[in-house]
Amino acid sequence: MVPLADAGISDASPGDVLAPLTLDISVTGCPLFDVVDVVCKGPAPLTVSFSPVGSPALTSFRWSFGDGTPSSLERAPSHTYALPGQYDVGVIGKGDTVGSVSQTRHDLISVQALATGAACDVDVQCSDGLRCLCKSGSGCGPAFSRGICSTACASGFCGAGAVCAAFALGASTSVATPGSDAGIASDAGATTSPVCLADCSGGAACAPGFVCQEIPGAGGAAPWVHGCLPLGAAGDFGASCRNANGVLDDGACSTGLCADLGALGLCSAACDGIHPCPAGAACARLSATAQLCLPACSAATPCTGDPSLGCTLATGADAGIDGGLAITAGDPGLAYCAPR
Repeated sequence: MVPLADAGISDASPGDVLAPLTLDISVTGCPLFDVVDVVCKGPAPLTVSFSPVGSPALTSFRWSFGDGTPSSLERAPSHTYALPGQYDVGVIGKGDTVGSVSQTRHDLISVQALATGAACDVDVQCSDGLRCLCKSGSGCGPAFSRGICSTACASGFCGAGAVCAAFALGASTSVATPGSDAGIASDAGATTSPVCLADCSGGAACAPGFVCQEIPGAGGAAPWVHGCLPLGAAGDFGASCRNANGVLDDGACSTGLCADLGALGLCSAACDGIHPCPAGAACARLSATAQLCLPACSAATPCTGDPSLGCTLATGADAGIDGGLAITAGDPGLAYCAPR
């Protein structure tokens, strides 16, 4: 709530009332309120509610929100600021017999641009260097009811609290690198380039509607990263991935590979001495030519959803008659989710 300060500007005559009319603005719903500078702050889109505080004789009000939208005659309106910026808020209060009084709070609302990985609706909501990829209707899938502020990792604009992930936001185009016409995304906003996502490693929380997933990194020192994706956008490492038509669907996996394992397919990744598996997983030798990452059996991954997969005790790379699982990297003392 904005504290009362000045009384506002009144056009009442001295003889109309016994005391000067007062009017100020209360605002609620602010993610952060600066009581020193009297500023309501929050990310776009920011929805707040206003109410008048002042003389009881004031019975009607006209609000202006400072963003070019129509004024409101509600006593206590709610308003959504869609775009980043600083906004003045004004109100005029009138009474049947007391005249009117007005109040304006300059820069009362401060809407902040969105960081990497935040949900967005249009490009201008995102911080400099970012675009709103996978907006609603873009073809990125029903999980993307809103877009994600992101860019290609090559642009160098990932920013603090972000990771570079080899995840395909859609499946058709690439993201433009600032200053270049190459790789400009289509209206769909989809990209097959490595992209920047919010970092959720170390237990960092994702925004509401997003979930932390294990995703291959895009080179560098982090072969695997933890990034936030919309809930339902893709299955995490170890999830089933065969679609309703029985086809293995790589796009259903945050790992980018739906391996032909079990009856339902398994989100996995190829592995070797150069390409390691996620922490805690094993690189398993499943044939003379194929090595794939398998998740360890745990409370989080019980390996009970696919009738053709089960928890199998791992052995070394020369596994033989004991029926163990041959692994080239991993803990031989653990059981991993593997074909029965």
